[in-house]
Parts: sequence; structure tokens; C-alpha cells
Amino acid sequence: MNQDINNYIQQYNADLTRLCVSLCGNIHDAEDLLQDTWLKAMKHYSKYDCSKPFEKWLYSICVNTYKNMRNSAFFKKRKCFKNDEEERIFFNSIADITENNFDDYVELHKAICSLSKKHRITVVLYYFKDYTITEISQIMNVPAGTVKSRLSAARSEIKRRLTNE
Repeated sequence: MNQDINNYIQQYNADLTRLCVSLCGNIHDAEDLLQDTWLKAMKHYSKYDCSKPFEKWLYSICVNTYKNMRNSAFFKKRKCFKNDEEERIFFNSIADITENNFDDYVELHKAICSLSKKHRITVVLYYFKDYTITEISQIMNVPAGTVKSRLSAARSEIKRRLTNE
């Protein structure tokens, strides 16, 4: 089991880190989420069905851990970034951002951060992790139609926020 987990960590840690950062919006919370996800994966590895993709199982753990983290009283009082400097460091770590489109990314990030938890997770999995509707429904354990309606609602909300601001 230890060797399997070590192999999975080497194989999926970078992708899982990106998912955690996308969900949390800042590196500090993302690191906590990453550690909690791997801890739960190791603890519950005996429940993993080897006939199914490990990545989906791992992302399900991550999404559920994120949901629990977002529901905590401590997390509800926090902002996406502690200050402007932390925000700038985060956005500078994204390869596609230049001085010309920095403000657009910031506004988009704020719009995504303002979404409800269920809409934000759906958007991150669909647009940032390139999962299909069916795969997201499996990860989130909801019907495909629910995923579609959440994506539609999230798109409308993001569009409304970006055009009003």
C-alpha cells in the first residue's frame, strides 16, 4: 500500500495542487487542502476501488474536503487574499498573465470567488481541470443535469458580475 500511495503522490501531486489552488484561490488554504486530501486518501486507501480511475477518486476526496473546509466558521470569515501583495503574488504565479491582461484575471478571479461553493467547484472542475459533465457528476455525486444547470447559473452570475463592474 505505501508504495502505491507514493506512486500516486508522485503522479498526481502537481495536478492536485493546481486543483487546490483553483478551488481555494490562495496558496495558504490550498496547501492545507492538499495535505488534508492526501491524508484522507492514505487513511481511506483500503476503500479505493482499483477498477476505477484513481484521479477521480482523489478529486472527489479533494472536493468533499474543500466543501467541509468552506463550511467551517473560520473559513467563512476569511477573504480570498489577505492583502494586495498576496493577490499580486498569486496572479504572477500564473504563466498566461501579463501586465496587459492582469486586471481581467483579477476581476475574473473575484467573480469566481464570489460564486456559491457548488457553482465554484463545478466551474473549476469544468474549465480549469477539463472534466466532462459526466465526470463532474461522478466526482460531485450529483446528476449530470444538475452539473449543467450549475454551470449555466455560474456563467450567468460571472457574466453579470463582469459586465456590472
